[in-house]
Amino acid sequence: MNYGIPRLRHGSITLPTWFLALVAAGTFTPGAGLQAQSDNFNSGSAPAWVHYDVGDIVPGLGATYTFPADGTGGYAYRIHSPPDAPYDGPPYNVGPSRALAWRPDVTYGGRFSVGVDVINWDNTIDQAFGPVWFIQNPGPGTTGGYVMSWEPVGREILISVVNGESPTTVGRLQNVILDPTQRYRFVASSHDGSTYLAQVFHPSDLDNPVAAAIASDGTYNGGWMGMLVYDGTSPSTVGADATFDNYSASTPAANSLRTTVAHVSPAANEKFTGLYPTIAVAILDRDTTVDTGAILLWLDGNLLPSADVNIVAAVTEAGNPGGYPNVFGGATVTYAITSLLPWNSTHTNSIAFRDNTGFWKTNTWAWTSYYPYLDASNSLPLGSFTLRGWDARMVWTNGPALGNSLARAEQQLAVPPQIPWLLSTQTVVQVLNWNDAGDGVNAQTFGYFNDPTLVSGVPGLAPDGSHDNIACESFAYLELSAGVHRFGAVSDDGFQLRSGAGLHDTQAMVLGVHDGGTFNGTFDFVVESTGLYPARCLWYENGGSADFQLFSVDLNDPTARTLVNDPSDPAGSVKAYLPIRLVSSANVQGPYTTMAGAVIDTVNQTVTAPRSGPAQFYRLQTLNPVTLTGITVLGNNVAITYR
Repeated sequence: MNYGIPRLRHGSITLPTWFLALVAAGTFTPGAGLQAQSDNFNSGSAPAWVHYDVGDIVPGLGATYTFPADGTGGYAYRIHSPPDAPYDGPPYNVGPSRALAWRPDVTYGGRFSVGVDVINWDNTIDQAFGPVWFIQNPGPGTTGGYVMSWEPVGREILISVVNGESPTTVGRLQNVILDPTQRYRFVASSHDGSTYLAQVFHPSDLDNPVAAAIASDGTYNGGWMGMLVYDGTSPSTVGADATFDNYSASTPAANSLRTTVAHVSPAANEKFTGLYPTIAVAILDRDTTVDTGAILLWLDGNLLPSADVNIVAAVTEAGNPGGYPNVFGGATVTYAITSLLPWNSTHTNSIAFRDNTGFWKTNTWAWTSYYPYLDASNSLPLGSFTLRGWDARMVWTNGPALGNSLARAEQQLAVPPQIPWLLSTQTVVQVLNWNDAGDGVNAQTFGYFNDPTLVSGVPGLAPDGSHDNIACESFAYLELSAGVHRFGAVSDDGFQLRSGAGLHDTQAMVLGVHDGGTFNGTFDFVVESTGLYPARCLWYENGGSADFQLFSVDLNDPTARTLVNDPSDPAGSVKAYLPIRLVSSANVQGPYTTMAGAVIDTVNQTVTAPRSGPAQFYRLQTLNPVTLTGITVLGNNVAITYR
């Protein structure tokens, strides 16, 4: 029998942009309920807490429960569950590493609110953690209840109902990014014992959620409250590790859970990366109901005309295990911003609404317009390069899959490599249109373009028939006009396209990215002024098929796609230039400028350029350091060799 909690990723519901649970601002205080618990862990001990972990199944594999400093002069509660492989598999089958802590001194039923600060975790491992409620029969193969979990690698928050340690997802919010250097408040609550509102807040602003979701389930109606950490890998090789603080739980007083703002978008303090935000507010009915005729919305201090604000008398959560949406009482308020806001500009929204008792509530929050933006100061003038193409470097570590993540690919590509590779190659390619068959046909009906070539540098199929663990970085200067651009990618597996102050700028602006699994989509960005912008495109493959295509998309026709730097479409394609050029100066100290008319032959490693003046000094600027090995005057030209 497998007693493990399978990763709480099972189930098939997708919840919207509102997330796990807190009360409306001002209504939740630990002592306000009929019964309450709290623990700030500042005593450096937790005698009221009871634990269940893998050590209850296999002695010696138990979790540790310690009390590190909380950064404010007190202590916090760290739960570290170590990896339990090989006990995760046969013959033991204990399941993933996990640890549950709960308070058995109070049993809650129906109405509740449970919250805890999460102040530290490892953002690179595949784990999950968060508050739990209505815990029953905790133990191997018997635990029941609900959990709100945050998964850093999956970037999603799940609400799961757990039966016999087997979870079913009843709520999901995807594409959530939390910063492990910050403190967050996780809160789950219910006004009726079956509708669960889950929210994440910055502790300094318990009015406006960073993220939120709503779910409905009636499997359990009472039990204990606590916290859970678990390992998302199988076999369980990394463990789980999170630090909590300021735990509290209560039964809110009757009628204290008024209609509340469940979710706002853009979220409070969010750097919103879309070009044209839609302001969206979900107002959830609870003990009271919203008056949809008394809702006002402001942007930057200006009351928006009611004719421009859309109000729907419901809150709809997209997706659940049955494939149909969950609809909750309340209102969804939206306003579309149709003009491009200044980059990195801060904006303020306020919403005011009245409930059926005549009570008015106002929420105010700020966010930043932070779409991908290429600063002109990072560009070079047109004509700085003449040789078209991408400088593509591939590394390959054949064998078992190493992990489906950008972090793994960067480790392979590091110099020196952090993950040893079997093969490394560097080639010049014109387009990024690859598969691992290299048969010149779109054998798997992959993407939008025919004639893919062999993944750059891979020398035919490996003896075991695979090309697992490929990582490739391609460099070029892209010729981009001022304004909005739309690119697209079809990728198996992940990719990242970025541009910054230079080709190797680690703080470069990310234009498009997908971390883990396959991708087929588009991404928009803005260019300040026409020029040549340095670009690095990273692509990786984990296991199975290997394919990638990078292309531009017509803003007015989503079906009009062109491979970046497609030589067969010189007028319609975005040009990519190899990062190699000859610069010269009449003085050895400079300044050095691009040598017009220089012809670069990367195969024979020669450069031919017109003579200029009685004395001239030359430098060859390339992606990788080179040595000039000779210079010859040939009539009106200068011939330079390098290696």
